[in-house]
Amino acid sequence: MTKEDQLTIINDAIKQTKTNLKPLGYNLIFWSTVIISMSLFHYFLPQIVQYSYYSSVIYWVSIPLLGMIYTTYYNIKIGIKVGYSTQLDRVIRIIWGVFGLAWIFTVGISLLFNVNPVQDILFLLGIMLTISGIIIKFHNITIGGIGLMIFTMYTYYNPALNLLLVNVIGISFGMLIPGLALYFQKEDE
Repeated sequence: MTKEDQLTIINDAIKQTKTNLKPLGYNLIFWSTVIISMSLFHYFLPQIVQYSYYSSVIYWVSIPLLGMIYTTYYNIKIGIKVGYSTQLDRVIRIIWGVFGLAWIFTVGISLLFNVNPVQDILFLLGIMLTISGIIIKFHNITIGGIGLMIFTMYTYYNPALNLLLVNVIGISFGMLIPGLALYFQKEDE
């Protein structure tokens, strides 16, 4: 095998890996859109979301659970379409599966102790984004995750910030923009 053949095989593998990452970009776009929409709806129409003592909890738990079901279905469908799974795919699935479990645990604990889980979830999300970005070597996601962690730490020093607007800003810069960059990335880069 010549050097050119070897380089062609390596370049094809890199292109295939970048194509396989498109679903991660879609997931980031989907989740950021859901969270931003929920936050803005809650911010502008609190009388609907906070109608009763439990309505806010139901709102913030039921919609993300439905989103988890949808994205699990989407990711399984994409996995079947691709027909194989790489180690990178497996690692990313494990990372985000752990995030889903940690999200459920965090929400449960916050309900027990009657605290707002937004900052904890955003910080955890920043960690997951940073880890994912480092693993897939996509700097926009890494930077978005680090930025989200820094932004979340800032909210502890400035508790007067509205956490719904914090959600919108943090998720926009931490997930939406990096997700769009990953999803629309050219395969030949």
